[in-house]
Amino acid sequence: MVKVEQVVKTYQLGKQQVQALKGVSLEVQAAEFVAITGTSGSGKSTLLHLIGCLDLPTAGHIHILDKRTDTLSDKQQSWLRNQFLGFIFQSFNLIPVLTAFENIEYPLLLQGLSPKQRQQRVNGLLERVGLSEHSHHRPDYLSGGQRQRVAIARALVTKPKLVLADEPTANLDSKTGTEILDLMKDICLQEKTSFVFSTHDPKISHYASTIYTLKDGVLRQ
Repeated sequence: MVKVEQVVKTYQLGKQQVQALKGVSLEVQAAEFVAITGTSGSGKSTLLHLIGCLDLPTAGHIHILDKRTDTLSDKQQSWLRNQFLGFIFQSFNLIPVLTAFENIEYPLLLQGLSPKQRQQRVNGLLERVGLSEHSHHRPDYLSGGQRQRVAIARALVTKPKLVLADEPTANLDSKTGTEILDLMKDICLQEKTSFVFSTHDPKISHYASTIYTLKDGVLRQ
């Protein structure tokens, strides 16, 4: 499903070059639950952004659905993100003026689904993540755990094959973080959706099928 081959990512900071990733390689199979662990600044978010076509590698290649991402046009990359990928951001990235329902619905507007199709799909996910009673609440009226559940539902609403989650439990208490991991694992098993997420949560060993450690831009299993 995803193949990362000897990827290097270098940033220019003033007169210095900083190598965030140093020859990283990994593969993600269908319905796999992959965790990338490491301290802040180790390159975890950079790697997820590259897999998600939000950035391009300095060297090396990333293949998604047998397509090399650096050869795709901006339009093709946008299509890939909208049709194949789902994103869960550490800071939730919900639109503050929209309700939970509307935040989840938004990606479907880009896909052109009918109002009836959108309503059925969003309501189904709201029930799945336990937020049916909060569908008309804006993010300010939701707890951190509830906002993360909205973010998960938004990532899943397009029925992606791969979900990228950047520190999904970082801003949550221990109990809520466990509930979020339980939910993601259930979806992986039941929907056959692959998950790749970055984390420094020690509970991850109980959930992930494959665990990588990223340190100073170098990935090890």
